[in-house]
Amino acid sequence: GMSPERRDAFFAREDVKGWLANVRAIGRTVGQTRTVSGQELLIPEVVLPLIRDSVNKNSKLMKHVNVQRVGGTARQIIMGDIPEAVWTEMCKKLNELKLDFSAAEVDGYKVGGYIAICNAVLDDSDINLATVIIDALGQAIGYAVDKAIVYGKGTKMPMGFVTRLAQTEAPADAPANAREWKDLSTSNIQTVPEATGSKLFAAIVKAASAAKAKNGNGKFWVMNEATYGSLMAELITFNSAGAIVSGMNMQMPVVGGQIEILDFMPDNNIGFGYGSKYLLAERAGTAIESSEHVRFIEDQTVFKGTARMDGMPVIEEAFVLMGIHGTAPTTSINFTADLANQ
Repeated sequence: GMSPERRDAFFAREDVKGWLANVRAIGRTVGQTRTVSGQELLIPEVVLPLIRDSVNKNSKLMKHVNVQRVGGTARQIIMGDIPEAVWTEMCKKLNELKLDFSAAEVDGYKVGGYIAICNAVLDDSDINLATVIIDALGQAIGYAVDKAIVYGKGTKMPMGFVTRLAQTEAPADAPANAREWKDLSTSNIQTVPEATGSKLFAAIVKAASAAKAKNGNGKFWVMNEATYGSLMAELITFNSAGAIVSGMNMQMPVVGGQIEILDFMPDNNIGFGYGSKYLLAERAGTAIESSEHVRFIEDQTVFKGTARMDGMPVIEEAFVLMGIHGTAPTTSINFTADLANQ
């Protein structure tokens, strides 16, 4: 997204040129020795924003939720509902307003993996090399972050808002100063009966109204391509010029909010919520490292990319999961297994 002038100036920086030269040096060394021991390429500070921009670009939900940069074990203070001010006579005493605070504790879990880069790419231009590395890391991490925001299990990964809604009892390890736990498994997880046209959208709006969030913003909807297509089909009509149109353009009719297409969502499942009520804690530590076990005979060099994040819905009742056409909502899906640590 840089202009040609900014791009040229970026790759002319000594720290960036040195980083890319080291990446190539590892690639050439690997081709000769088949292994590299004890070498790490920390990405220069000027490159880190591009890595994060790539994650943000490829994550469809990070732009909706509340992203906070934290270091170490952190506690995020959560402000409760804004109280109503009290009307009184002009010269009378003011009433004391009650404002509640609670805390959400976030840790740091690692998300990432390693990728193999063809050695031919390592010998290409600086711009192509950087694009391959940054885009590949951003796409992989962004997809995993989106999945965790929705269905994260809360163990060694963020807590997804669907997972929290499905809880039927308070977790045993809940912090003492956390918000009062509420059972939302019936009020905020709903099955929308079979319906078509305006009746279907009326039922969707009614189900979405279960999401409660004073001063909430960043409304968003998540569903897969098939579900989005079925909703579009319900609104197909002809305009004055005789062209076929639909009343949906990545925005939910009537209630509003941007629609994000996520392929891991089950068919006929729709999630809705206020993104500002989901806390995503992002920590420093993004790095590219060379692997000690390289795909030598495939003429590839292996690098790994990592990021450290945690998250949870801090105002849980601000989210809803629904299944349309009489479909029971899916409250849990599988993540890619952590085979390397089994």
